[in-house]
Amino acid sequence: MREYVAHVAGQDTLGSLLLVRIHAPDLIPHLRPGHFVLARLYPTWDPYLRVPLFPAHMGHATWHTYVPPETSFALELMSRMPAGTPIRLWGPYGTPFPPPTGEENAVIVTQDVYTPYALGLVQEYSRAGNVVLLVERTGDVLPEDLVWLPPAAEYRTVDAVPGALEDALAPLIPWAQRFFFVGPKHWPHYFARWLDERKIRLERNTAWAMIPDGITCGLGLCDTCVLETEQGNIRVCRKGPVLDLARWYTHPRRR
Repeated sequence: MREYVAHVAGQDTLGSLLLVRIHAPDLIPHLRPGHFVLARLYPTWDPYLRVPLFPAHMGHATWHTYVPPETSFALELMSRMPAGTPIRLWGPYGTPFPPPTGEENAVIVTQDVYTPYALGLVQEYSRAGNVVLLVERTGDVLPEDLVWLPPAAEYRTVDAVPGALEDALAPLIPWAQRFFFVGPKHWPHYFARWLDERKIRLERNTAWAMIPDGITCGLGLCDTCVLETEQGNIRVCRKGPVLDLARWYTHPRRR
């Protein structure tokens, strides 16, 4: 990990999310989907006065990130930063998604508020094969970055009613070689169990979940990102935020 000096290139408000465009050409070659960086927004280097930023759409010199509403101090500060404001970033941190190994079909399942965290993954896997981005609509505004979805990515939405997301996912199981779930903390256990009930054997490097919630310090110093898995409790910032379901949820509990 190293420190980078980046600059704000602009921002927009999209529903409850703040879109920030960051000019950081030195950092972009080291970023992959699933990584995060820690932004130092105060003069002091207090671990609780930083905010994790995840790359969404990545260009050659500028990348987009979305600041969620729960990081209220970061929203307030970054929304007032004019273009050209320097930001000190440390990273990249975390375990990223694995890169595609060939021409593969991938299904990426998410919710509208979590869609920004999946966009870099859509970019990467659409270069290697076909992608279906399956989004559960909970009422939030979908990010404007969806206009950059590549031709190989198909975009589908379902309403947030019981069973709708699962019904939309089921026909895609025979088609896809890779499955990604980007959403809240209960999703890894839930979808590992759901796949198991459909006799889908979880193999390593087949299905992953990304849990961006609750990362506060980003260094394992607090307990806000602790997640219960079949192998015990883990800190998502240290073991994730990308988790191989076959590694952590091989034997889903029956509840």
